[in-house]
Amino acid sequence: MKKLFPLLSLLSILSACTKEEVSKYPYQTTFDAIVPVSEMRFFVGGTELNPDHHEKTVMGFLDRLYSEKTNTGYIYYWSKFTEQDPDWFADSYFIFEGKDIIKYSAFSEITDVTETGDATVLKSSATNQVEDDPIVKSNLFKYGIDLNPDGSYNIQLVVRNGEQALEVSRLYYKLVRYDESGNRKGLYFGTVSNEFNESFVKTMTERDTLAIKEYRLTYSIK
Repeated sequence: MKKLFPLLSLLSILSACTKEEVSKYPYQTTFDAIVPVSEMRFFVGGTELNPDHHEKTVMGFLDRLYSEKTNTGYIYYWSKFTEQDPDWFADSYFIFEGKDIIKYSAFSEITDVTETGDATVLKSSATNQVEDDPIVKSNLFKYGIDLNPDGSYNIQLVVRNGEQALEVSRLYYKLVRYDESGNRKGLYFGTVSNEFNESFVKTMTERDTLAIKEYRLTYSIK
């Protein structure tokens, strides 16, 4: 009988661990706040400038209205920078039903969960067309975006997991690229769940101009 006690003790420990592991699911995290990770960063020709020393230049770039002439008239691009509004995310939440089984209120379905370094990429079933967002083909973003054979790409979230808490990476960007003659050849602006790839700066030509600002959306159990 003496040999039975260690076995019973081991079984009790394993049973307790199993129950503890199972019992933490499901759980839900809801939105808390938007936390800036960086101030606005500004690059011209691959060189980062201090926005405090070039305030008028930076604000002029962020507020600038661009236009493009077409056969039927002009297309105007209102690319003015506005700060992220917490109300946009006030009702958002994540539900964790098990390991790698996650639901997000803004997505109909999360189809893939991939851990990459200290972050996790959640790929949704929702798609956009690459021709509408050609910037996804560049290396501006730290975490690459998979392109589908049909010319679409899946919308994804880059998240960092804590102890029953979550942070969602969010990146504002505005990039204007020019050819050797100084003609604008590309205008890209928006906000995406990703992080800035610092090595992208090396691909910028003399006139290319870029502004970025990074945030985290924080979620926790209430």
